[in-house]
Amino acid sequence: MVPPHIRVRNPKSIVQFYVIVNPASGPGATNSQPDVNYQACIALLRTTGAASGNNVKILGYVATGFGNRASSAVTTDIDTYSNWASAYRPEGIFFDEVATSARFLTNYQTFATRVHTDFGSSFVVLNPGAAPATTAYYTIADLIVSFEGFYDDFTTSNLSISASAPAHKQAVILHDGPTPIPYTTVDTIAEIVGVGASFITDFPNAGAYENFPSDWFSFLGDLIAAQTA
Repeated sequence: MVPPHIRVRNPKSIVQFYVIVNPASGPGATNSQPDVNYQACIALLRTTGAASGNNVKILGYVATGFGNRASSAVTTDIDTYSNWASAYRPEGIFFDEVATSARFLTNYQTFATRVHTDFGSSFVVLNPGAAPATTAYYTIADLIVSFEGFYDDFTTSNLSISASAPAHKQAVILHDGPTPIPYTTVDTIAEIVGVGASFITDFPNAGAYENFPSDWFSFLGDLIAAQTA
């Protein structure tokens, strides 16, 4: 699924891409390397992005079980990604199934610290799919997915934006949307509200992350228009 990403690089390098790689609900077996297909695709994305203003960040997927997955299993996944060869090594971690409760904050502080220890300069995304109960989560993440859900269920009132929960550190993921996605929606999220990242697709949740949206290129064009408005 690399070609649609690659084709938009040069003409639309203003768009920052966060590409989440997920070989096996995580990196696979402890200390493993990804298969040759992942190796080739990630390397191509990285080199192409580097030639287009460094507008691609590769992030390894790690599930956290809403705070209930064993910390040792989470850190093992982080370590495995960090040991991938440099040509296809991620630049950070996308933590999924993130708890929102303040009770689990220390867990995620530990995970974020492990990412920075393993990767050095790196990027951390947390995906609770809703606003965390404490804004302290924003101090340990570069982005937090503060809404993930049905397109029709989203309004800007779902986002809690403040000095300690800034819009530029929030991301929105919407599935089951219309085709094409209305420009007003893209503009509201990206330019008026100013969230740091967004992904909107017409696919249902079950296939939303295995397919490009049907109007992928129009969506990217609208993002550029919103950013330059």
